[in-house]
Amino acid sequence: MRAHSPLTRRLLASTLPVALLLGPGAGPALADPLIGANLNTRGLPGAIDTPTAEMMPDATLGATLSYSDLARRNTLVFQALPRLSVSLSYGRFDSLEESRGYVWDRSFDLRYQFLDEDPTGWRPAVAIGLQDFMGTGFYSAEYLVATKTITPRLRVSAGLGWGRLAQDGGIGSPFGDRPGPDEEEGGKPNIDQWFKGEMAPFVNATWQATDKLVLTAEYSGDKYACETGQAEDCARAVWVSDSDELKNRINLGVNYAFGDNYQIGGYLLGGQQLGVQFSVAMNARQAPYPSGIEPAPAPVRPRASPSADPEGWSGAWSADPTAQPAIQKALSDALDKEGQVLESMALSGNRAEVRIRNHRYMQHAEAVGRTARLMTRALPPSVETLVITTSADGLPTSSVTLRRSDVERLENTEASQIANAARITDAEPRPGDLTYSEGLFPRFRWALKPYLSTSLFDPDEPFRYEVGAAASAEYEFVPGLVLEGTVRQRFFGSTEQEAPGGLSPEEYDARDHDYDENGVPRVRSDGRMYSANKSPTIPRMTLSWYAKPSDTVYTRFTGGLLERAYAGVSTEILWYPTNSPLAVGAELNRVRKRDFRDVFGFRDYEVTTGHVSAYYRFDNGIMTQLDVGQYLAGDVGATLTIEREFANGWRIGAWASKTDLSAEEYGEGSFDKGVSISIPLGWGTGSPSLRRVGGDIRSLSRDGGSKLRVGGRLYDRVRDSQADKLYQGWGRFWR
Repeated sequence: MRAHSPLTRRLLASTLPVALLLGPGAGPALADPLIGANLNTRGLPGAIDTPTAEMMPDATLGATLSYSDLARRNTLVFQALPRLSVSLSYGRFDSLEESRGYVWDRSFDLRYQFLDEDPTGWRPAVAIGLQDFMGTGFYSAEYLVATKTITPRLRVSAGLGWGRLAQDGGIGSPFGDRPGPDEEEGGKPNIDQWFKGEMAPFVNATWQATDKLVLTAEYSGDKYACETGQAEDCARAVWVSDSDELKNRINLGVNYAFGDNYQIGGYLLGGQQLGVQFSVAMNARQAPYPSGIEPAPAPVRPRASPSADPEGWSGAWSADPTAQPAIQKALSDALDKEGQVLESMALSGNRAEVRIRNHRYMQHAEAVGRTARLMTRALPPSVETLVITTSADGLPTSSVTLRRSDVERLENTEASQIANAARITDAEPRPGDLTYSEGLFPRFRWALKPYLSTSLFDPDEPFRYEVGAAASAEYEFVPGLVLEGTVRQRFFGSTEQEAPGGLSPEEYDARDHDYDENGVPRVRSDGRMYSANKSPTIPRMTLSWYAKPSDTVYTRFTGGLLERAYAGVSTEILWYPTNSPLAVGAELNRVRKRDFRDVFGFRDYEVTTGHVSAYYRFDNGIMTQLDVGQYLAGDVGATLTIEREFANGWRIGAWASKTDLSAEEYGEGSFDKGVSISIPLGWGTGSPSLRRVGGDIRSLSRDGGSKLRVGGRLYDRVRDSQADKLYQGWGRFWR
C-alpha cells in the first residue's frame, strides 16, 4: 500500500473527526439545507472569510472542512433557533513558540439575526456576530452585517468588523482601544475586547451562476497578519515568517453543490494563497425516510355485535380461570413481534391494563398505538376500557387510558382526535391485580458486538480511536432488580496509555500521582491511563434496584464497578409527575478510584459526590437542567445544561460547569464546558430502533466540574415515556 504524503496525513488528521461524526447523516430524501446557501471557512453562511446576515433552515446541523497553507479548520455548525446560529471550530496555525511547531486552537462563534429581509421591500437582513469570543482569541472578531437579495441569483452583504476583520482598512475606534488577548488559562468570554479597537468595513457578493454552482467575491479586512509573519499587526505573539503576505484584500471563491447536502469548493486569498473546502449539512427536522420503513401495524378489529356474540358482551367469560392466561399469552406473542414485551396484565369484564416495555420505537406513542390495535384483536368485546402503561424496564411511568369504542371509531382519522380522546396519568406503582407474564422473570439477555471508541480535538493527535469487541450481559431477577456488566477486548487503535505531567505511564503509576501540582485530585486528566489495555477490561459491572414508591417518585440504588475509573455505590431519587414539565431529583455517591490495569484493583483516592438537580422542559422542545453539588474532585458548584430535542428524537445541547476551583487550579479552559449530539439510528435507516449515535464533544478533559458517569440515571430512564414526550410523538400513534 502506498504511504500517504505528509500533506495527506495532515488532511486526514484534521478532517476525519468531523467526517466520522456527520458521516451517517445525509441520505436519499433529505431536506435541502445547503441549496441556495454558501458556508464560509468558519462554517456559517458567508462568502469566504467574511460573514453574511443569512440563516440556515432551523435545526440544520452541518460541518465544514477547510484547508490552505495559511490555516486549516474543522467546524461544526448548528442552527440552534430560527435566528441563532452557533459553531464550534478547531483550527490549526503554525507557531514558532510551540515545540511541535503548530497550535490547534478551539473557537466558538455566535450569530444572531435581529432583522430578516423583506423580499418585496428595501429592508435587508441584519445580524450581529461574535467570532472566537472566548479563550485565547486568535481568530477573535465581532461584526454587524446586512444582506440584501438584489436579483434571484445575486446577494450582496456589507458590514463593519472588529478584531481579525479589521487588521487592514480601519476607519477608527469608536468604542475605545482593544485590549490584548487572554494570556492566562483561556476559555472565558473576552467581554472587554468585544467591539473594541479599529473598525473596518467589509463587503461580499454571492452569485448563483447555476443551480449547482456558486461564485463568491469579497473585500476583507483580515490580512492573515499572524500567519504571514506581520508581527506588528498580530494580536498574538505566535507567527511564522515563511509565508508571503497577501497581495490584496480581495478573496475569490467557487462552490459546487452535489446532492442537496454537500458542497465542495475552492478559494483564492488575496491573489496569493489557494484553499479548498468541503461542507455537509442535514436537517434534524427531516429524515431520509419520513414515514419509516417498518411493516404496517395490524388493523383495529371492530367488535362483533352483541347479538352475534352475546356471551362475549355479557362478560361471562371473565369467570373462566383459564381465560386471562390464554388471552395474555396470545397478546404477549403478538406484542413480541412488534418489539414490545408484555410485562404484566390485569383483566376484568370491562377493563384491561397492560404494562409494556418498548424495545423498538423511538416515539413511545407509536408503541402505545400498536398495542391498542392488538388489544382490540385479543380482548373479548365486553372490555371497553384500555389502559396501556409504559414500563421503563420495571419502572411504571405513565398510563394511557382509552375507550375501545374511540379506538375503533377514530382509526382512520387524524392522530390529534385520538389524542383528545386519550387520558394520560401517572402509573400506579403497585396495583394488586396485575399478573406477570409467565416465564418472563428471571430474565437473561446478552450480546456480543464490536465497539469503536474515539477521542477528538487533542492538540497532539486530533483523532484517536480504538476498535475491539464488547460482551454485555443482563440478568433481571424481578422487575427493577438488575445485575449487568460489560467486558471489552481491544483489538487495535491509535489510543495509547498516556500519563499527565510529562511522566511515563510507569512513573505515574509507581509514584501514585493522584493530585496535580495545585493539589487538585486527578479525577479525569489521567483518563488515558485507562486506555490501550491489551488484556480484557470491565468498564461496568453493577447491581441496580429501581423502584417507584409513589405515583410520582422514582428511586435508584446502584453498586459495583460504576464506570471505568470509579467503583462504589450510587443512590438517587426523582420526583417527576407525568404531566409536569418540571422534575426535581437528588443523587449521592461514594466512590473509589479504580486501578489503571487491574480491573478489580483500586487506588487510594475516595470521594463523596452528589447533586440536587432540577429539570424543565419547555413547549418548544428545549430542556434545561441545573445540577448543584459536589463533583469528583471535591469541588463545589453547578452545571447548566441546555438541550433542544426534536419530535424525531434528535438531541443537540451544550453544558457548562463552574465550581469553586479557580481558573488557575482548573487549568487551560478555566471551566468545564462542551456540546452533545445524539442522533437516533432509525432516523437515518428508516428502521425503528432505540439505538443512538453521537456523544459529547469537549475541548479538554480537566478535573474540575467532573461528574460520575453512572449508568441508568432516572431522568434519562423515564423521560421518553412521560406525557409531554408522548404528546410530542403522538403523530405516530396510528403509524
